[in-house]
Amino acid sequence: MKPAALVFRCVKRALVSFVAAVATFPIGYTACAAEPTLTANPVIHGDWSDPALIRVGDDYYTCRSSFGWQPGIPIAHSRDLTHWEYIGHAFTTHPKLIAGNTRDGIWGVDMGFNPKTKQFLIYAPCRDHSVYVFNSPHPEGPYAMTLLGEGLGIDPGFFADDDGKLYLVLSLGVIHELTPDGLSIKRETGRIDRSRYRLFEGPAIFKRNGWYYLLFSDGGTLPHEPSTISTLRAQNLAGPWEEDPHNPVMFSTDNGARFESPAHGTLIQTQNGNWFIAYHAHETAYYTLGRQMLLQPVEWTDDGWWRPTTGKIPTSTFVGPDLPAAPDAKFAQSDEFDLPTPGLQWFFTCPPDFSGQSWSLTEKPGSLRLRTQPGDLSSLSALPAVFQQRVIDKAFSFETKLTFSAHDAREAAGLHMFHDPRMNFWLVSTARDGKPVVAVGKTNLGQRVDLWSAPNPHGETIHLKIVVDSEERATFYFGPDGSQWTKLGESIYFGASAHHLRKNERGNPDLGWVGTYKANPLAREKSHNGNIWTAATFGLFAVRDGAKQSNNADFDYFHVTPATK
Repeated sequence: MKPAALVFRCVKRALVSFVAAVATFPIGYTACAAEPTLTANPVIHGDWSDPALIRVGDDYYTCRSSFGWQPGIPIAHSRDLTHWEYIGHAFTTHPKLIAGNTRDGIWGVDMGFNPKTKQFLIYAPCRDHSVYVFNSPHPEGPYAMTLLGEGLGIDPGFFADDDGKLYLVLSLGVIHELTPDGLSIKRETGRIDRSRYRLFEGPAIFKRNGWYYLLFSDGGTLPHEPSTISTLRAQNLAGPWEEDPHNPVMFSTDNGARFESPAHGTLIQTQNGNWFIAYHAHETAYYTLGRQMLLQPVEWTDDGWWRPTTGKIPTSTFVGPDLPAAPDAKFAQSDEFDLPTPGLQWFFTCPPDFSGQSWSLTEKPGSLRLRTQPGDLSSLSALPAVFQQRVIDKAFSFETKLTFSAHDAREAAGLHMFHDPRMNFWLVSTARDGKPVVAVGKTNLGQRVDLWSAPNPHGETIHLKIVVDSEERATFYFGPDGSQWTKLGESIYFGASAHHLRKNERGNPDLGWVGTYKANPLAREKSHNGNIWTAATFGLFAVRDGAKQSNNADFDYFHVTPATK
């Protein structure tokens, strides 16, 4: 063979081998990469309890349980399953919610899409087992609300079958066929035998290759509880249902893993045919972040059961979806207050007051004007002027420029971190003995403590900042211009006291997900309305505890800056 022909044949063989090798690379590899492209968990940071997840075309939507927060059931959108942004809420106010109460709120939601009517559907139960359905032709809303029924259970799971029929399964184990519009119950279709399980939470139905699969969680939902994600399957919704011989399919507790108590799983197939499971889990030692949303890739066994490719225990990284990245999608946190309505990140632990009596974004354009409300941060009467949003980052700072003149010692306006009316702390502009001061205080189990104060030399307009470190401590600063800062007092540790993993510290106050309520008998007895299930929040407020006249507090901006990672 001539040398030129030999070289050509060798090059050709090398190219064929290279192309064949590339074809066998797992999703996430590139032709010149030695390792797969990894995505980090959680894909939604901060409290995203009971995550619902659907795909409509090339778009992904998720919503979460919001308990006592209003507007409620925030909805987010993504194009790549890893970058998300708020787009709306299912409701602004709800007749079953009680001001200051999170325990009796919205428990375990699910989202669906009706292929016949092209309506987005959200099913949301309350703690009394009444279930509401919200429908809209637009994923961002607005949604119409309908009572689906009383006493149905919690944690609804929506399913649209191949023939267009719609179903809903709930924690009581009953599978209901819905009417074609998905807004009422037509009949009972099947019933799951729950007797062998301690709990039957987060049931979700999907279909693959003629089999109906049902995911559910047993073992509890608290940190360190033996929470699981398990699977049943059947060839008919009426049963019989068989158990996955390797149940639980996901499990993690007290094993040194970064994430624990995986639960409320939902399987989803991308437009490229790849499968993933979305679920919530606690991050060990960061219980103030609540239950965050994680994602894991899924593969199928030869005998038709799904398995996370990374094993039973949640992992910190995974081979991400083979979808075009959309990094511009981000959850809003900062707000310049230049729009006539609040940003979608804001909510209240009471019905929002859009009357202008509690706050306004139009009275002083470019500013949020809060009108001081009766009581202090622990008072139900103050809640209409307590702006809150989810804590998303482990380490971050938040600051504002405030114009406020306190005439009374109990008039105060500024920044807060908040779990409920009995567990919170603050940095405010206020007055002492008729003189302006900056002050830090806290409420722990309903007991107010004024911690530190300093004269305010900057006048009516002052900059306030709270810095949160990566170990759940907050430190307080004030200054004249947003660049020069004076530290005030010491730091506050607000981590969960039931899981005190940092030098035996207990949060004081405890802003953890359920820590104080579950661990402290006194908290269980005295906790106002049993405030549990939500994580830490932060934001702005203005109060007038004892002052007769309302006063205006004008916030020029609210800036959130995550620490460099």
